Amino acid sequence: MTAQQPESDNFGPAPPRLDTYLSSRGISLRYGRVHVPDARDRKYRLRVSASARTSRYWRDDQWTGDQGDRSSCVGFAWKAYLTSSPVSQLKRLDPDGLYELCKHRDEWQGESYEGTSVRAGADVLKTLGLLSEYRWATTLDAVVNAVLELGPMVVGTDWHEGMEEPDSEGVIHLTGDVLGGHAYLLTGVNTRRQLFRIRNSWGDDWGQSGRAWLSFADFRKLLRADGEACRATEVKV
Repeated sequence: MTAQQPESDNFGPAPPRLDTYLSSRGISLRYGRVHVPDARDRKYRLRVSASARTSRYWRDDQWTGDQGDRSSCVGFAWKAYLTSSPVSQLKRLDPDGLYELCKHRDEWQGESYEGTSVRAGADVLKTLGLLSEYRWATTLDAVVNAVLELGPMVVGTDWHEGMEEPDSEGVIHLTGDVLGGHAYLLTGVNTRRQLFRIRNSWGDDWGQSGRAWLSFADFRKLLRADGEACRATEVKV
């Protein structure tokens, strides 16, 4: 029997306003992923077997997004998910429009704020009939095996100063202060090098044609700091 998706309209007591919630925690409104932990997500963990592969890179060059100065990274991350292999569809989906729909759907009152949640993006796509179910990977091993066997994952994590620009080898680092929350896409993994490949939403001029590498060690720390990794179990195209 397929487990049912948790009810998306009931998140318990919601913060009165997102901007109040963020400012009380010293989080910049410049970055658009915001996360309030929900214990019910634990019931909907992604189940994936250990992979025998050591690396895999999903095609992610069919669409490149640039969110500019907007806090719409969640919309751009889910659009990138739908346009990357193995889905490779829905190139006409507007990521900014998706972001605005997320603000109707997310955990916070009103719409006159910046940012939204990864969960809201998945809920909106489910409401639009573009996916039927989604699940969360809560450990490093689960994320690695999911990318190796199933495909990319939308992740939302803190974003540190050392992640702003990749180094000479294209790697971003978990150093410096937390600038805010950011959503992006994991599109590849290399277990021998202990690296994920990420697709960002800051255009082709950022990093290596819009991509960078993130170490397993740093990603594990990001997950433990209320990071999240999500993917659809069935996409309708």
